[in-house]
Amino acid sequence: MNIVKISGVVKNYAWGNRDFIPSLIGGYDGKPQAELWLGGHPSGDADVNGERLSSFMLENREYLGPKDWDRYSGRLPFLMKVLAIEKPLSLQCHPSRTQAELGWKREEEKRKAGAEVSYQDDNEKCEMILALSPISALCGFRSIDEIRADLSHVIPSSYEAVIKPFSDSLEHLFKSLFSLDKPLQDSILTELGSAISSSASFSDGFLTREGIVKECLDEYAGDIGSLFPYLMNVVHLSPGEAMAIRPGTLHAYVLGNGIEVMNDSDNVLRGGLTKKRIDLDELCAIMDFSPLKVEKCSASIDSHGRTLYSSPSDKFSLLSVSSGEYDVSGEGVSIAIVTEGRVTFSCGLQSLTLEKGEAALIASGEAYKMTVEGKAFISELPD
Repeated sequence: MNIVKISGVVKNYAWGNRDFIPSLIGGYDGKPQAELWLGGHPSGDADVNGERLSSFMLENREYLGPKDWDRYSGRLPFLMKVLAIEKPLSLQCHPSRTQAELGWKREEEKRKAGAEVSYQDDNEKCEMILALSPISALCGFRSIDEIRADLSHVIPSSYEAVIKPFSDSLEHLFKSLFSLDKPLQDSILTELGSAISSSASFSDGFLTREGIVKECLDEYAGDIGSLFPYLMNVVHLSPGEAMAIRPGTLHAYVLGNGIEVMNDSDNVLRGGLTKKRIDLDELCAIMDFSPLKVEKCSASIDSHGRTLYSSPSDKFSLLSVSSGEYDVSGEGVSIAIVTEGRVTFSCGLQSLTLEKGEAALIASGEAYKMTVEGKAFISELPD
C-alpha cells in the first residue's frame, strides 16, 4: 500500500494565532503559528520518515505515476496548507506561469549576488481556501464608481483635496496612493480612523468593512494599505465554503482558519500592510486592475462520494470527507489531513490510521478504502 504518513512544516509568522494549529497537531512553541505546510516546496519541505518529501518523491516514482512523473519532473505540483489567521496578511498578488518564468530568469544575477528578489521560484501561483471557521478576506477590486462613492462619504475632506483628481481609474488610483508624500498619506489615515472609530467591527460573526480597516490601522499604523478595504471586495466564508484566487488578483486574508491548496509556489508580490519588501512596479505589472465579481467555489459529489470543490487550476483539486466509508481508486497523487477524529486507509491486509492533525501522502492510482470517523481534507492532482 503506497500511503505514508508525512509531517508538515510550521511557519511562525506574526499574523498567525496561538491556538488553532497547536490544537490540531500539538507541539506549541510559544510563538504565533500561522501556517502548516504539507508539500515539497524548498521553503517548507515536509518530512517522510526523516526524509524530505521532495527527495522521497524523486526516489519513489510510483507516487506521481509515469505520466505525471514526466510532466512534472518528479516534483509534487501542488502545496497544501493549514492557515490560522489572527491579523490581516499583507495585500498580495501572485504571478501567472509566464510571468513567474520571466521574473525568475530576470532576477538570476540578483539571486547569485544574494540580493532581495521578488520571485522565489519559476511557477505560477493559483490558490483556493476553504473555511474551517468563519473567514473574512479582501479579494479583487470593486468598481471605480463604488470606490468613489464610499471614499467621498467616509473621508470627504481627503477625497476632495487629494484623492478625487486621480480617481478616474483603478490603476491610476492605486499607483497614486502609494506615490503620495507621507504627510498626505498620514492625513488620509487620520481622517479614516476618526470616521470609522464608532462603527461596529463585527456582524453575524464576520468582520465588517470598517472592522477590517480598524484591524489594519492597529496593526500597520501609517500604511496607506489600511484604506484598501474600501477599494476591494470584502468576502466572508462560512465553514465549508471555499474561494479561489487566480493569478493577478490582489487579495488579503484577514481573520479565520482554513485549508489552502495552491500550485507548488511561494511567489508573493506585496502591495501594502507589510513590513516586508514591496516591489510596486513588478506588482503593478502582474496585477489585474479590472473590477472583480467574487464567486465562491461550487461543491459537488465526485464518483467516490467525496465533496469536490471547483478548482481554479488543473494542477490541484480540493475535497472533503465526513464520517463514512469511501472506496477510492485511479486518482492522482494526493495529500490528506485529518482535522477531526481519525481516518483509516486499508488495502487488503494493510492499513494505516491517521489521528487528528496527522497527514498522509497517497500514491497516484492507489486503490484503497477510506474509513472516516470525523473529518478530513484532501488535495489531489486531477486525473
